Amino acid sequence: LERRKKMVTTMAMKVSLEGKRVVLVPYMAEHVPRYHNWMQDEELLQATGSEPLSLEQEYEMQISWTQDPNKQTFIVLDKDFIEGDLVHGEPHVQAMTGDVNIYMN
Repeated sequence: LERRKKMVTTMAMKVSLEGKRVVLVPYMAEHVPRYHNWMQDEELLQATGSEPLSLEQEYEMQISWTQDPNKQTFIVLDKDFIEGDLVHGEPHVQAMTGDVNIYMN
């Protein structure tokens, strides 16, 4: 699985969308531990209609979302929490504040 995660991260879309206050970056393997931590919150699970997953399952979901041609998952980064310069293509995990999905028909 570790090799697959690296391959998918390498192949993943490298597009980021930068606004005045936030940056949307593709959901990368580097984001999974923090995202997984968020998804341990019972209220968040209920609000999003999600089921609790193991960390391994969360990595598998990240891979499947990366490969889905009809969906793009972005992590929302708060620009105030980006350490150093914004480097597009870097995960900037410390600035993670949420996620957003875009579905295409």
